[in-house]
This record gives sequence, C-alpha cells and structure tokens, in this order.
Amino acid sequence: MAGATVVAGGFNYGFQVFVGRALGAEQYGVFGALFALFYLLHVVGRGVRFSASRFAAELDGPAERAAFYRGFLGRSVVLGLASFVSLVAASPAIASFLGVGSTLPVVAVAVAIAVELVLTANQGTLQGLQRFTALGGFKVVQAGVKFALGAALVFAGFGLYGAFGAVALGSFAVLGASTGYLYWRLGRPTAATRRFEYRRAYRYVFPAALAGFCLTVPANADVVLVKHFFPPEAAGYYTAASVLGKVLVFLPMGISVALFPKVSADHTASAERLGPLFDRALGYTALIGVTGAALYWVAPATVLGLVFGPAYVDAAPLVRWYGLAVLAVVLAVIVLNFQLARDRMGFVYLYAAGSVVELALIWAFHASMVQVVQLVLATNAVLFLVGLAVVKLDLDQ
Repeated sequence: MAGATVVAGGFNYGFQVFVGRALGAEQYGVFGALFALFYLLHVVGRGVRFSASRFAAELDGPAERAAFYRGFLGRSVVLGLASFVSLVAASPAIASFLGVGSTLPVVAVAVAIAVELVLTANQGTLQGLQRFTALGGFKVVQAGVKFALGAALVFAGFGLYGAFGAVALGSFAVLGASTGYLYWRLGRPTAATRRFEYRRAYRYVFPAALAGFCLTVPANADVVLVKHFFPPEAAGYYTAASVLGKVLVFLPMGISVALFPKVSADHTASAERLGPLFDRALGYTALIGVTGAALYWVAPATVLGLVFGPAYVDAAPLVRWYGLAVLAVVLAVIVLNFQLARDRMGFVYLYAAGSVVELALIWAFHASMVQVVQLVLATNAVLFLVGLAVVKLDLDQ
C-alpha cells in the first residue's frame, strides 16, 4: 500500500503541479480552494469507507460478504445522488463564500464528489478484505487517468472545468473496474445467506464519518479559509505550499490504510500483539515525516523553484512551517486509525473537537498565512501527544 500510495501520489502531485503552472497563481488559488472543498465534502465518504472496511473484515465467508457488498453499494449510489442534489442547491452560497464568480465550478465539484462517494464503498470493501494489491492498483489507475485526462483537458482550454472533469472521470473509470472485480471475486450470495443488518453499518457510519472529518479538516480546511480571507494571488501561493506539504502524506497514508484492517479484524487482541504493531506504524511514519520536514525547513525555496517554478518562490516561508504541520497531522492520523479500528471512539470525538478548535482559531487569528500554518501545527501536535498518551495508558492496563 505504501508503494502504491507513492506512485498514485506521484500522479496526483504531477496533476497539481501541472494545473498550478498552467493556470497561474490567481486561478490556482481558486482551483486549490475548490479541490480542498472536494476533500472536505468527502467526509461522508470516509465514513462509508471505514464502515465497509470494518464489516467486510468481520464477516465470515464470501457469500455473506457478497450480500453485504451488493446492498452497501446500492445504498452508496443513493447517497451519491443525494449529495449531488444538495450541493447543486447550495452552489450559489458556496460560490459566494469562495469568491468564485460562477456556480458552475461548484457543480463540477458536485459531480466529482457524487462519483467518489460511490467509489468509497468499493475501496472500503477491498481494504476490509485485505486485497491490498487490488486496492493499490486501482488507486494508481485512478490517479493516472486523472493526470492524463487533466493535462489533456486543460491543454484543450477547459481550465478549471477540465481539471475537475478529470477528477470525476478518473473516479468513474475505477468505479466500473473495481465493481466488476468485486462481483467476480465475491461471487453471488446464496439463497441461504443470512441477511446483513444494515442498521449496524448505519450506527458505525456516524463516528466513522466523524473520523473522516478529522482526517480531512487539518489538511484542507485551511486552504478554503485562506481563499476566503486573503487575496487570490496569495491564496495561490498558499495552495502551492499545501500541495508540497501533502507530499509527506503519501507513504504514511499507505501505512495507516494497512494498519486499520489489521487491527479491526482482531481488535480484541492482547496489548502484546497490538502494541508492537502500533509502534511500528508510528515509527515508520515519524521517520518519513521528519526526513521530509527537515528538507522543507532547510531548502524551501529550492524545492518550490524545482516543482512550481520561480513564480512561486515567495511561498518559501509557508513551506517551512507546512512540513512541520503535516508531520503532526500524519502522526495524529496513525493514532486515530488505531483507535477507530479498536472501537475506542473517545479519541475520535476528541480529535473532532480539536479540528473544530483549529477552524475557530484560524477564523479568529489570521494576521498572516504563516500564522495559519502555525495554528494547524499547534492543534495537531497537541492532538497527537494526547492521543499517544491515551493509547499507551490503554495498552498498559
């Protein structure tokens, strides 16, 4: 999963860099805010994915898993359609908040999020089944299609619409391929297959969506708020810094994706088994994050110049702090995934409260964009340290 995440991340990163260079700082600020909005709206999809992963890991036998998957996929389609209608209805207010002159870019985001919400049911099922090769392969294909189509459509003159059209088309292509794969892999449920009680999944979706909120807000909400509070060109610089910061997420996210079903499949295991698993995940994540953050602190202008070109070098102070902020975010995410897989919802609610505090602080204190990044760093560092202490105390009991 870490390897696939790196390859997919390379395509995603190339997509962002290409769009940043092709559109210029001002338009890239708009794109960055809309793309961050896409991930914020994907909070519900995180809940769907966690829920699908949890129950696909727990159910016994392909017939029961096939019955669960087919029913869950149908419900995800309904959710995607409802989300599309809701976003189109809210598009005038969203466009006004972001300072976008037209509602059409928001409608493009609505199309992309509707397809992505259905795709999360497939991703969660693959994760729960621990089909990491297939899950990683589909992740790479999705990112590759998005990059290729995005470059083609932006070159063709479609601008923002071409970029978001590529996001939707990449998700749609993988949705079809992964659905076919799962139907083939799981087969058909038999007549004697016990019907799954979807109320269990519904009850789990809320805390899982809350966990998705925790995963999404620290790395995306700041971009939306910066677009609201700062001039368009400055917001473009901030978007470039955030994209560089998210490079440090690629490998750790692969680690956390693999960690969740491993723990979820046997969350009642002893501390002697779970403790070393948690420590290894945290150790690998820290090694990757510290290395990247150190590079960004020492040579931010060089990295920016190589990736985005000399027009974005003014974002160097932001890149320094963003590397540290992302380090805190990914460490906290490892703790969050570990606790969620063990049904320890207390930290999920604590993390959600911390994310709300982060938003409130940015809303109140945004004298500079560096201050915004420092607030992201501070809140997530506190969440990680508190979560680490809770996990260690729990495992020691």
